[in-house]
Amino acid sequence: MKLKRALKIITFALVLCLAAAAGLFLYNSYHVYNINSGFTPVPLSYNPDDSSSSYIWNDVNVTVHGGFVKGIQKDDGGDRLVIRALSPLPTVTVKTNAPVRNLRISIENISPSFYSSSIDKDLKPARITVNTLEFSMDLSAGETKRIIPAQPSETADGSYVILGDSRDGYETFGKIIDQVNALKPAFVIDNGDLVYSGKPNQYKIFDEMTSGISATLCTTLGNHDIRGNGRETYQKLYGPEYYSFDFGGNHFAFLDSSRGYAEKQAIPDKQYAWLERDLQKAQGKRIYVISHVPPADPRSGVKPNEIQAYTDKVKKEGGFVEQKLEAYSEDESIDHGFQTKQEAERFENLMTKYKVDMVYLSHIHSYFDYTRNGVRYLISGGAGAELMTQNSYYHYLIAKAGSADTLTLVQLPSLPNLILQRYAATVSLFVKAMYQENQAAAVLFIVGFALLVLLLLTLLFLKLESRLAVLWILVKDTGRYMAKRQKELHAGKG
Repeated sequence: MKLKRALKIITFALVLCLAAAAGLFLYNSYHVYNINSGFTPVPLSYNPDDSSSSYIWNDVNVTVHGGFVKGIQKDDGGDRLVIRALSPLPTVTVKTNAPVRNLRISIENISPSFYSSSIDKDLKPARITVNTLEFSMDLSAGETKRIIPAQPSETADGSYVILGDSRDGYETFGKIIDQVNALKPAFVIDNGDLVYSGKPNQYKIFDEMTSGISATLCTTLGNHDIRGNGRETYQKLYGPEYYSFDFGGNHFAFLDSSRGYAEKQAIPDKQYAWLERDLQKAQGKRIYVISHVPPADPRSGVKPNEIQAYTDKVKKEGGFVEQKLEAYSEDESIDHGFQTKQEAERFENLMTKYKVDMVYLSHIHSYFDYTRNGVRYLISGGAGAELMTQNSYYHYLIAKAGSADTLTLVQLPSLPNLILQRYAATVSLFVKAMYQENQAAAVLFIVGFALLVLLLLTLLFLKLESRLAVLWILVKDTGRYMAKRQKELHAGKG
């Protein structure tokens, strides 16, 4: 009776654990991402033609160049307007028609050193984190105040870092972040695939990890980032899909080609129109274009990309084909360039026409450096995601803003190109990522598994209880008989 009662308790605990684990897993994966306690996002307002974002807050007009108004943070000091930088040197203009006391504005994703020597003392700057400054100000009616960083010279040669495809490789990506902070670059370029499948809990980990970077992180969207509601989460955290900025005598243009792996057109026509205007204005500067999907795959022998055909089938059939699509999209041997040669030529012709110095890309988990029609293309996809392509290794790049030719490749420890080891490493990476993304759910699943083992052992015991009882009696009787015979033998010898 006691065992049967224990069986009911174990079964109830097992169901409870597995249900709670599944619920937590689904919640972590699909709930709306909450950036911070007390944080309220505002609708994204950004004009890519002049890199500006405007917002009216409590009758105060706030305009940002090189960043965007992200939201309002409520804390012990009251409300604070949060601005996120899209460039290393964002400027903020604050104007009011009525007197304002203790207006609080914070700028995140910057290098505070760019502001230390150029800010008026009456703005009362205070550092919140390694890459965030808060400003408190009083304004009289009709007054305008500006937050302006120290501008680098046209010949500035500050270093910056290029990386891509971190996805769920948290361990390697963490090592890269530590090394990047030691370098103290002016800014960091991330070519996309920040996360594995666009889920809120994955973005949360990426955001927490990169919040420790003591420089501006300039991101672009990858095909993995937009899965599910990933595009919406990305825009809430990191702003517009495409933008540009100047740094010294250099111009950097960031594009959104995330559709390019699964849709016929990688970059929408509206974005191409903006890009051409942007490149026209940048003539005379060194020009760098940043995107995720390369226009053409530089590898030989790749298979045609038929994901668009699979996508069309999924809309009609779903089920098995949808699973096939997922497996197919992970095949590293298929063509990772744009879906059509026509768009690839359109993109490359624009780069050549406007004398672009360098195009930074990722998407392929390896490193490639090639020149096409006078333009240099660099593919850097080694920031943490699985390594399944030939001759691939974890890495990132260091460049000098004053020179398109000065590049240093920093290689991290990586597995040899042996297929079994690479597959084993991929499975290990997946398991570790699942735990890090869903720690509470993982613990509950482990407890549930232990309870399942206990339940099976208990059921087995109950099934064999009568036989085990007979066996136990036999063992006891045998033991008693052997003890009795032993005594008799000793008594006979005496």
